[in-house]
Amino acid sequence: MKIRTGVALLLAIALSACGGGGDASPTPEPPPGPKPPPETGLYVSPQYESTQIALYLDIPYSKRPNEGGVQYSSSLTKSVEIGSAELTLELDVAVPPNATASTPQPAVVWIHGGGFVGGSKEERRDDAMSYARAGYVAATINYRLTPDNQANPAIRVRAIQQATDDAMNAIRFLRANAATYHIDPNRIATIGTSAGGGISLINAIEADTLLGTVSDYSGVSAHVQAAIATGATLGESGIDTNSLFHFDASDSPVLLFHAKETDSVTGATWSGNVLPTQKAIVDAGGSCTVVAQGDMTHTVDLSLGGRWWPQLKPFLWEQLRLGAM
Repeated sequence: MKIRTGVALLLAIALSACGGGGDASPTPEPPPGPKPPPETGLYVSPQYESTQIALYLDIPYSKRPNEGGVQYSSSLTKSVEIGSAELTLELDVAVPPNATASTPQPAVVWIHGGGFVGGSKEERRDDAMSYARAGYVAATINYRLTPDNQANPAIRVRAIQQATDDAMNAIRFLRANAATYHIDPNRIATIGTSAGGGISLINAIEADTLLGTVSDYSGVSAHVQAAIATGATLGESGIDTNSLFHFDASDSPVLLFHAKETDSVTGATWSGNVLPTQKAIVDAGGSCTVVAQGDMTHTVDLSLGGRWWPQLKPFLWEQLRLGAM
């Protein structure tokens, strides 16, 4: 993908007056903006009890070679997967009662963190449930994890590519099986924390095009309508991101939460990492809204109804077009 720059067009407005010097025509009112989300109701507040949510656990969505025999798909299965020739990637799906064959619902895909070396889909199950109780189909995913992935830049890039490859195939699986889980395939958002936030951001700009990735679902896109991240940016010391990431106006809209000024875990800064990430997206014609967390924080609570829900709610409402549901 290449950034396309155009020549600015000047629109000349001709003003005419009737004989006798009549009053100028009034300036037309601008079209009304989108209505803000309601305070309560479907998609914005809990509507169902946890017991009403149908859970589908440990669903296989992809298989990949275990590179070097040292990888694993989850901290919970690490001991049995190390040394295996192949890894089976799995996800969980929570389906609320409003999701039916005749009324498919928006979906959120939760991506856990852990430095691409640890974590599991189970860590984000409560967060996913908070969305399912409000009427979203909510998924949590596992992806390939690589030990010692910061040994050198090449290993680090490979670990990030493989993890993102898996996340893309998880999204494609959900879209390809939208009828099974009653998902609206045109209303999907990703929410990632830490390394998962990085995956959410990368998928926002390189869905289906990231180097080193292969689709398991021919003709099915990993593009999402909204991408949310906390504790991550698109810049990392020692990695040439210019060769990996290419921005354009078709990239997914991004909502980025980050410490201001400094992330306590990654060391990334607001001025050195967050604002350049936003600028790269916006300069290409995309959308990136940044939200300042406290200084020396890493990730924040992105559950539905949590501390940062007032920032999440209008973003999801607009990008998933929930008012039209």
